[in-house]
Amino acid sequence: MRKHIAKILLLPLAAYLMYALFASPHTVVDDGKIHVRYWFVSGPEEVIPYRVTQFNKMHDDIFVDATPIPWNEHEKKVLTAILSGNPPDVVSLIAPVQQWASRMSLRPLDKLIEQDDFDTSYVFPALWEEVNYEGHIFAIPTHTASYAFFYNKKLFREAGLDPENPPNTWDEVRGYSKILTRMENEDYTQIGFIPVYGNLQVSVLLANELGAKFLSEDGKTVHLDNEQMVKSLEWILNYYSDYDFDKLISFQSGFGYADQHGFLAEKVAMMILDHTFLDGIDIYKPELDFGVSAIPSFEGYETSSSTGNWWMAMPRGAKNVKAAWEFMQFAVSYEVQVKEATLMKQRLMPANINAAKDTALTNNKKFYDVLIEQMQYAKTPSIVPLVNGTFWREFTFAQERVIRHIQPPRQSLAQGNKVIQAELIRAKEYDIYVRQNMELEEYQ
Repeated sequence: MRKHIAKILLLPLAAYLMYALFASPHTVVDDGKIHVRYWFVSGPEEVIPYRVTQFNKMHDDIFVDATPIPWNEHEKKVLTAILSGNPPDVVSLIAPVQQWASRMSLRPLDKLIEQDDFDTSYVFPALWEEVNYEGHIFAIPTHTASYAFFYNKKLFREAGLDPENPPNTWDEVRGYSKILTRMENEDYTQIGFIPVYGNLQVSVLLANELGAKFLSEDGKTVHLDNEQMVKSLEWILNYYSDYDFDKLISFQSGFGYADQHGFLAEKVAMMILDHTFLDGIDIYKPELDFGVSAIPSFEGYETSSSTGNWWMAMPRGAKNVKAAWEFMQFAVSYEVQVKEATLMKQRLMPANINAAKDTALTNNKKFYDVLIEQMQYAKTPSIVPLVNGTFWREFTFAQERVIRHIQPPRQSLAQGNKVIQAELIRAKEYDIYVRQNMELEEYQ
């Protein structure tokens, strides 16, 4: 613990030095306006967001100075600016909010929400869960992602399956997959469903459907090896027993991006995909004959899904709180959310529920409606938020050991649990230290 505290004591000095190297100096503009400094994570193209240009057009007394920051440097730049006492007024990020809140890096927004009677019901419920830490709201959700079950109608017809009747249960998925699988010269040429292919961890989704609790109510104890997670991995092991695993992995390794994606190449008949895949289909395979339905569930259980959360927050020490809050509310308004989504190359789903339902956002409304409905069953991927990266790394290792028959599910999950638990204890110690040694008006 002493070594841990000693490292923490060095953080302010190290942060100040990094700030001198990386943080942009703030130039005061004397034009009679309040200047709100806004930092947002950018991609290769540093385009100023619509929310900024439109806000500046509509306000004579406030001007938002937007600064794009690279993804690989965003945490360093924002934290060092906060510790130096010269933070931006607003930031847009995607990392787990609780990690930032536990460091006392963000200003709670409860009082601002209450005084303006800000309507929190406009946002999908799972997104509010992710921005809440210790009973306080630390950020405003701006965008999200939603998942649903995509299936290839043409391949269904060729296999003698009803293209208007996708599987409703995981046992049906397993049965359909056998019927949809094809081989040539003893190698796979088509697969019905691959549990570990895609950007969603199906095994965690299965565990969530069964009612898994990965973290104790007090947030101190990790339960990666819960009974539901064990049952989920056992189901996946049984699923893979229907196939030659090595040949299946070899087949999967041939997939790529764009039109070489397994679903777009029509080599995988069923997948859980997010809403942005609709845009990908329009671009790379507009002739694809496909359907979208609710994610299957176990018999007697309701569907489950996952989501993501892009958010805006006020760093601790922000100077222009009132003006920054006005900009944040503007950014998540219905009109701005709809317009901004239509301008995106890869269209994120607005956090504003009404904006997400706007017909201007998609040419495939019937599919989009399914994706919006799935948001009612979505759970945050920030399962152990204070050590989010460690959780997902150790989970991935544990699952890999299981599907390769290196360890049985319970033993493999328990091994991963030990690593996550040790990291969570260290994170909690740091959290306690910060709270004991920092007195901030924003937190009174």
